[in-house]
Amino acid sequence: MGSKFMKHLSVKEIINTDLYPIFDLNCKRGLEVIEYTRNQLSADGACTLRQFIREDALEIMVSQAAEIANMAYRGPTEVTPYFFNYELGASLNLPDQHPLRRKSPRRLSQVAADLFPESGLLYKLFHHSVLPNLLSHVIDQPVYHNKDRFQSLNLSVMEEEGCQQWHFDSGNMVTTLLLQTPEGGGVFEYVPNIRSDQDENFDAVQKVMDGDKTNVLSIKPEAGALNLFKGHYSLHRVTPVIGKRRRLQTILGYTTTPNMQGNTQSSVLHYGPRVANIIDEEKLQA
Repeated sequence: MGSKFMKHLSVKEIINTDLYPIFDLNCKRGLEVIEYTRNQLSADGACTLRQFIREDALEIMVSQAAEIANMAYRGPTEVTPYFFNYELGASLNLPDQHPLRRKSPRRLSQVAADLFPESGLLYKLFHHSVLPNLLSHVIDQPVYHNKDRFQSLNLSVMEEEGCQQWHFDSGNMVTTLLLQTPEGGGVFEYVPNIRSDQDENFDAVQKVMDGDKTNVLSIKPEAGALNLFKGHYSLHRVTPVIGKRRRLQTILGYTTTPNMQGNTQSSVLHYGPRVANIIDEEKLQA
């Protein structure tokens, strides 16, 4: 099935509702999905809902992702685990190997939300209410769409040897959909709850960066799987991609903060001069 048939698929037809009847979360199976997701997040800090997307819909999504992947921006190639926290430790005299200063390779490109066609299945799925509703039931509080025009919906593209360094996320609710697996590598690794609001636990972070795998968990890439992850407190990375087939993943921006807008500096850093030009032009017209 090609992308020309995309308008014939509703969001109900995109999701594997036989396994995940999330349009009726009060049914027996719906309640089981909620309970399973809660338990996994509580135990491991992550939950993978395998075969979340129907095979025919996934085929279209991969095709549509490939059509916009050439617009992906490479972004920073070396960063610390705290690259969203731009000022953290800036005034401290720290050694180069301290986690606040230690940079690792980041080899991936991203397509910003404003480049996703509104007719595409990924756009349709993200902007529907069904996933925020599921997340809201799982965490027992309201969940909203991220409203940032660049950061709300992203496509992450990793070519051969692509990777993402050990890092923390700015928010604690990360929702991703893996569209295409590489031939090898591209494994998601993480250490749940390695830090807290009270303690950054830099010594433990440094040990992981030095290669200590004692508390490292991993999620093998699986196309069509929806992954939920507590990324603010859990250190995580993607191991290098092996082979010519790209690793394609969508990041779906959901948040517990209504009308959430991202950091402009972060948007320019990750999506490049195009975004900076848009922002500058709007300032001139204001």
